[in-house]
Amino acid sequence: MSSNEVYEKHMLRTTGEVSRLNGQFNLISENLGYQIHPTIGARLPENARIADIGTGTANFLIKVAPLYPKGTLHGYDISKSFFPSEVPSNVELSILDAREPIPEELEGTYDLVHVRMLAMGLLESDWRTVVANLSRLLKPGGALQWEECNFLAWSEGGFYPESTFQALHTIEKLLIGTFAPRFKIGWNTLAGDMEAAGLAEVGTEVVGSDRVKSTLGPYTANSMCVCFQWARSGKDSIPFNEEELNELEAQCWRDIGSGGYVRFDIHVNWGFKSL
Repeated sequence: MSSNEVYEKHMLRTTGEVSRLNGQFNLISENLGYQIHPTIGARLPENARIADIGTGTANFLIKVAPLYPKGTLHGYDISKSFFPSEVPSNVELSILDAREPIPEELEGTYDLVHVRMLAMGLLESDWRTVVANLSRLLKPGGALQWEECNFLAWSEGGFYPESTFQALHTIEKLLIGTFAPRFKIGWNTLAGDMEAAGLAEVGTEVVGSDRVKSTLGPYTANSMCVCFQWARSGKDSIPFNEEELNELEAQCWRDIGSGGYVRFDIHVNWGFKSL
């Protein structure tokens, strides 16, 4: 585990976080409607070599493995703490810091490099370097696909006239305000970073986290779990004591029960390495 890992300066790596991350991944995927963007999937060979960066629980690779039974799927992360004990036979998991130069033996070896939600693990100065590093992993004609969320575009609402969401607003505003320097970049700079790295046919798609309405409640609940885990971690200063935090959390669950929710935008960016 890297001592300079940005994520761990603010968040906890717990066994409960594995379940939350898997839930978050699945809900975002449901709103997107795919794991691999159709523009990319149409070009992948049946024996595709696929890398997932910041793989965490390897959920992406586990979902994709049955689609490419002849493929070779590699997951990389800065820490192995979230790696599952069992993965499909065509999946391998390893340690890799994408901020550092890519090992020479990996350059030009993948048909697809996939990334989802690294904003909490990168500084503003890291993004262009990481995109350039990951682009070097691609074979000619290979694709980089990267999803990030614009949490700065978050808003709250309710399904019913009597729905409440003030507590949801309070804790989301606190977390997003704290991490605004991380959340202000990535979703809106990836296309330019891909072009700067020499990728072609760069594209962007924006999907609301409320595209599938049935995911709003579960995603809001998932979001509350990470908000209060962070608030109780002691890693950042918050303006609430324990009693106040307990009451705020209880009100958040009442808000969700009343039909209150939060939503945001999901940005998918992709580009291809020239032949």
